[in-house]
Amino acid sequence: MKNLVKIIAVAASGLLLTLDLSAKNGVEVGYLNSAYRSKPASGEVTKSDPMSGFYVSLVKDMRLFAGLSIQSGLYYSYLNDTGRKEALGFNMTESDTEHMLNIPIQFKYTFDIIPAFGVYIFAGPTLSLGVSAPYKLSVTGDILGNKVDGSVTFDRYSGKIRTNNFPDEYVENVNQLLPDSSRNRFDVLMGGGVGINLVKFVTVKGGFDYGLLNRYKGDLADAGTLNRMQFYVSVGVMF
Repeated sequence: MKNLVKIIAVAASGLLLTLDLSAKNGVEVGYLNSAYRSKPASGEVTKSDPMSGFYVSLVKDMRLFAGLSIQSGLYYSYLNDTGRKEALGFNMTESDTEHMLNIPIQFKYTFDIIPAFGVYIFAGPTLSLGVSAPYKLSVTGDILGNKVDGSVTFDRYSGKIRTNNFPDEYVENVNQLLPDSSRNRFDVLMGGGVGINLVKFVTVKGGFDYGLLNRYKGDLADAGTLNRMQFYVSVGVMF
């Protein structure tokens, strides 16, 4: 995993260094909402509960000609979804989290309405690498007079299960409530959106991306597909 993180970071750095040094640089901060679309080989398409979070991005925008430019960069995104449920006599709090590194490579066209205001559209792929994706169940309750207060964590990428202060005799029962599949880390998202430029250096945009790769791995990849989709809004400063 560490090697993959290094590769994606080096690739982003190399891409940015090859761009014209006169290009605009910037930072963006935005809201992110994501869900997974599951399609079995036979059966109905389902959509997971949405996860929400944020992203922080370093941006480089290189103008090609007229209003056309290429915008790339490197951004970190965080997503989480929490909930409560009761099962097997336990009170449970579930937390589903994803940390990702992403490289967007987008073509952008800007329509300058007046010097202090412009509208732009953009589209292109985003390379995405999952860094960490823990699904955690925090469990409290009493069984036969024994108090349970611990947690079980499932790593969605490796498939490994880790317990913390949780009795071994109850782990097998709780394991039945954990996700039944692990995921691939890598994805290629395709999407686009629209934005506006204000007073030349402030930018506001919104967009949508859809994952092209099947995130299932192993035998499940032959039995169905799992694709990620996301929408976002952000504000940035270019300098």
